[in-house]
Amino acid sequence: MIRIDDIRFDSDYYEPLIHFLMNSTGLNLDYYRKKFIEKRIKSRMIRVNCGTLESYYNYLLENSSETNKFFDCFNINYSVFFRNWEVFRQFEKIFLSALYLKNGDIISDLTPNPERQYRVRTKKDSMNSQNRYKNPKKFRKHSINQILYQTSLYRKIWNPSESERHINIWSCPCANGEEPYSIAMILDNLKNQIPKFPQFRIIASDIDREAINRAKKGIYNEDSTKSVSKFYENKYFNKENENFGYTYSINKQIKNQVEFIEEDVTRGHQTSLTYDIIFCRYLLIYFSRRTRKEFSNILRNRLNPGGLLILGKTEALNNFQGDLKLIDSYNRIYIKEGDLNIN
Repeated sequence: MIRIDDIRFDSDYYEPLIHFLMNSTGLNLDYYRKKFIEKRIKSRMIRVNCGTLESYYNYLLENSSETNKFFDCFNINYSVFFRNWEVFRQFEKIFLSALYLKNGDIISDLTPNPERQYRVRTKKDSMNSQNRYKNPKKFRKHSINQILYQTSLYRKIWNPSESERHINIWSCPCANGEEPYSIAMILDNLKNQIPKFPQFRIIASDIDREAINRAKKGIYNEDSTKSVSKFYENKYFNKENENFGYTYSINKQIKNQVEFIEEDVTRGHQTSLTYDIIFCRYLLIYFSRRTRKEFSNILRNRLNPGGLLILGKTEALNNFQGDLKLIDSYNRIYIKEGDLNIN
């Protein structure tokens, strides 16, 4: 059995291998950190018992199915509903504040069910369990309310034009659909309680066709739903007993509120829409420093002036901000300034 420490990368075969993988999988490997790419290649080399790049390159040529297996190995499709739930609580708060409402004005509870989280937690989760339920830190930058009136969301709610009635939201990458469905559940819950709630459109995209197909089916295991509160579980999921636990299926009403697109976002976005809110979490960390800057420009160009970019807790634009202004340093939320006046 090959060990990862035994694998040596021959520079003579590295570039031909990368070129072959890009052509055969369609992956835009130029965007990703070299260490991340090498880690994924080594993972497959161990599985097929290849100790050198030359042997793995030849294995790829002789086994066409390996291309798909590398593609599946390369894509990170792990996600859960309401992952880092405080980010979604802030998302909900943005809508409520734009409508001059407070949390107490509506019925909602995003707090994860502790019993379910402990039941399905991993070893890594166990190590971090002491910090799991601490209250999130206060904003260290701007209060959302300070800049709310300058967002495109606020403008569309209170001064909609005929061509700008929908609040456009983009989730990329969407993995198996957990994130866009989480967004849809929050908005649907608000819509059912708030008269004249604004119309919204949710677009979700991912490069992985199988992930998109799973998202469209909307059936999930216990791990995927471990951060779902009792309130949202009871309202939007159908729970079924299976041989090895439970499955949770999204109700049709929520499924119909999300449009899924198979695409490689590094090569552009298929729709002509511009967005008021973009969720882009757990992607930039895999990109090189140069390509993070390039991709931040793709996102920036898809935001309306006053649009919000939500990166979540694990990522930041650092020196690539341009006209994207950090307004929430805890949840990494940026606003596209444009002609806005934000001090």
